[in-house]
Amino acid sequence: MSISIYIATKPDWKNLIVTLLKEQYSLEDCFGEHIFSKYVSPHFDVLRDDVTLLAESGYVDGFYRDSYYQYFSSKLKNYSRDCIRLSLFSGKISEDDFANSSRYKELQGKYLGFYVLRPTFPNILGRSVISPKAMKNNDIRICTCQFETTALGLKFQVEGFPHSSQDTEIITCAETTLWAVMEYFGEKYSNYKPVLPSIIINQLTSVSYERQIPSNGLNVDKISYALKEFGFGTRIYALDSFNEKKQNDEVKKEAENENTVGEFERLLSCYVESGIPLVLAIENEAESFAHALLVVGRKDNCDDKIDNMPSYFDKGKNIVIYDYDSVRRKLVYVDDNRPVYQTGYLPDLVAHYAGDNPKACKVTHFIVPFYPKIYLEAFGARLFVREFLLSGLLPIPENSEIIVKVFLASSRSFKHELMRGNGVSGKLKSYILEKQLPKFIWLAEISTGHLTKDGMASGLMILDATEPNRDYSPLIVAAYEGNFIEYGLCSGNYEKKVLHFEPFKIYEHNLRSH
Repeated sequence: MSISIYIATKPDWKNLIVTLLKEQYSLEDCFGEHIFSKYVSPHFDVLRDDVTLLAESGYVDGFYRDSYYQYFSSKLKNYSRDCIRLSLFSGKISEDDFANSSRYKELQGKYLGFYVLRPTFPNILGRSVISPKAMKNNDIRICTCQFETTALGLKFQVEGFPHSSQDTEIITCAETTLWAVMEYFGEKYSNYKPVLPSIIINQLTSVSYERQIPSNGLNVDKISYALKEFGFGTRIYALDSFNEKKQNDEVKKEAENENTVGEFERLLSCYVESGIPLVLAIENEAESFAHALLVVGRKDNCDDKIDNMPSYFDKGKNIVIYDYDSVRRKLVYVDDNRPVYQTGYLPDLVAHYAGDNPKACKVTHFIVPFYPKIYLEAFGARLFVREFLLSGLLPIPENSEIIVKVFLASSRSFKHELMRGNGVSGKLKSYILEKQLPKFIWLAEISTGHLTKDGMASGLMILDATEPNRDYSPLIVAAYEGNFIEYGLCSGNYEKKVLHFEPFKIYEHNLRSH
């Protein structure tokens, strides 16, 4: 089959897709229009009006071809092996631009990602990577990595998060979620590799007691098991295991308002700030419905809620601590039933799956795909920071009000930003750069409401993510209130010195804004 090339601006998108479906897959116009209106148009509706589509027929997509040879080729119905690729560009383009070498840099600047349309009717939207810049509403901060692809023979790069709809037969929401996680980590880190549907299926053979194709989906345990087999040290958090009554006696809630969130959501927020894609499990018992999706970031700004965040306090010393993760914020999620980069508050993002009884639908679990050598999880890190600030070697002074933000970061990226002049400076910078750090660290930034809104902090704690806080202190260094504290592993004691330093820029490199 020869490759056909088409270029269309927004008014012609429908005609273009219907024509392609008719020419490549012999669909009748009425069915092609139905497929576009219900299964393609929603993904186009969120795009900017100035986006131009470059369509290429006869495209060989490895993701679909794997499913084709694994399953679709064995069916009586004839399925095509080839797909349609839609490349997105901002503004006007022409075929002549691609043949002109002087226009290549300009085309790269305009490139916004791609969609693949596969012949798995009616769910035809396949593998895609879309830049948030292509969206009408892109005030978001998300996990992204760079993907390399081609359009009309030229190589292009796009930053985004992978997305695909499920075909409901060989890949359901669970398999699509696993694929997206591995596609992201496989492109971003050398420790991992992207996986195809057949690999996911084979990986689960040993824990499955019935046929896996056609797929009936995967439960939380199987999703976590697959991620563990792909090289992650997974951790499952269940909503039912968190009881708000189980809190430290010295640190209790002071305020209950619409911004208050529970520990389950605070931990989820902490991992989101750490730049880790999270698998959310959704259940609707009334409808016998289960679903999985990915949380990949949050809305860009939540300064309007900082002044109203709930507080925790030590009554004896009148110390008020505001937990940054207690701010209820809109999450950015990737759902294979919806266009990419949807936003919503945690209770609301499952509303479209609620049916007649909204209360019956809820997020029951989230799964964290940890790097396997991370032994200190968010709950332990947050608890250690809080207790150290209240009763450690150098506790926060009486009558203080502080905001604490705890998140995970790679030490390499953290030191890279310090060397670029982002973060602490002076002697404190030198002390930290000279420190031997593990691959991943927990950072706690200590600030005030005013400084937080300005993107600044006045104190910092660095914890060893490889230390589970059982026998030894995970603290590496702490700097606040004009003092520098470090933990001596050989002596087992804290050592402190007076050190003056100015407020510094907060670390914002786990999530990318566009």
